[in-house]
Formats: sequence, structure tokens, C-alpha cells
Amino acid sequence: MLAKKRISNTDLIWIFREKLSEFSDCPGSIKIAIVPSDAGWTVVTAHRDRNARPDCVKRIEQIQKQLREVYVLAKD
Repeated sequence: MLAKKRISNTDLIWIFREKLSEFSDCPGSIKIAIVPSDAGWTVVTAHRDRNARPDCVKRIEQIQKQLREVYVLAKD
């Protein structure tokens, strides 16, 4: 198993934005935040966005799963 790369919260958000831009059901206006969690980190979206864009939320969860295998949040 390869060691995970350390990444800043800001850089991880940029990667998410880039990946989400590939999908028409995920507008650039969707609000996301990355917060530390028991799993290392978790993407959080606004309640309004979760309700209005369930397909985008599924994409976020898929991308999160992929990126968690590669990245760990760097300590500030």
C-alpha cells in the first residue's frame, strides 16, 4: 500500500472543483467544504445544495471515495 500524499484543505477543494466541473449536474456555484473527520476528511455541502442537487451529491461522494485513497489532510 502506498503512502497517502499530504494535501492542504485549499488544494483538495481545487481538485474537487476541477473534477466536478466535468459534470453538468454539478454547477460551479455548489458550496463545498472539507473538514477533518474520523475517516481523515469529509466533504460537506450546504443543506440547500444537497436537497436541490442529489445527483451532484452522489458524484461528490464518489470523488471523495477516490481521493481519500490518495490524499490525507496536511496539518496546518
